[in-house]
Amino acid sequence: MNWKPNKWIATGLNIFFSPLGLVYAGAPRLAALVFGGIVLLLCAIFFLLPGRRSASIMVAVQVALAVACMIAAYRIAARAPLRAARPASTRWYVLLALVMAYFTIVVGVRACFYETFRAPSTSMAPTIQSGAHLIVQKWGYGHVGTFGLTFASRPISAPMMRGDLIVFDFPRDPSQQYIKRLVGLPGDKVAYRDRQLFVNGAATRVRELDAYLDPEQLVAFQRMEEQLGNVRFQTLLRTGDARSAKEPDNFALKENCVHDPIAMQCEIPPGHYFVMGDNRDNSYDSRYWGFVRANQVVGKVVRIMQ
Repeated sequence: MNWKPNKWIATGLNIFFSPLGLVYAGAPRLAALVFGGIVLLLCAIFFLLPGRRSASIMVAVQVALAVACMIAAYRIAARAPLRAARPASTRWYVLLALVMAYFTIVVGVRACFYETFRAPSTSMAPTIQSGAHLIVQKWGYGHVGTFGLTFASRPISAPMMRGDLIVFDFPRDPSQQYIKRLVGLPGDKVAYRDRQLFVNGAATRVRELDAYLDPEQLVAFQRMEEQLGNVRFQTLLRTGDARSAKEPDNFALKENCVHDPIAMQCEIPPGHYFVMGDNRDNSYDSRYWGFVRANQVVGKVVRIMQ
């Protein structure tokens, strides 16, 4: 029985998974070369270009790749000669196996190594704007899962450093994941008074910077430079806002904290962490709902793509 690849099937397969159509058209080596090349190119774009430009170019490259593979698969299939036997690489179960292998690798990388997240609010401004895309390292933080599913949980082996930006399961609703700055480790004494953060008695504020204008609300904020360990970052305070601290929620191990109308202080228990948002007057964080358990930590933000 003579067989020849269908040029329209070859074209359509690239819509779902490039360059699968090239494999069906009878060019598996070209497909592997294209796939390897695009992975290297996307990695280069990711590491060498700044955040916003990097994200836009990566999307454009993926669209261009799909179009190029569709055109190439159509032409290769149209010119392919009749064959006495159908090649094994063009059969449906082989193509399905390739797709399954690809998605298994993607899920494995997202579950164990790196995953993308999106900042849902301005609680981390000015460091992270609302809607920014984040790359989060998960290896070493014990959280094995993705797409809302948790496959396993292991002890944290990566170093947890004050000043890190971490993603974690929100203690009051584990279906939500928050992004905050790690300001206190187990055994630390964290205080927030007079709108300043103190860790083990030392103030974190370095100096006041120029005012910050919120790009969405067009409201001016006081901008401060702060330091935790070797990490320097900026925080925001509402201009002239000297309101007393909000009433905290009830939370586990609340007895480790002391609250009064203008200040709070907590001693962080073993296996727990204290987190805060950089937008201090617009952040629902450990000051109000308590500590993050070690097994709730998802990973550390390693790249911000605004």
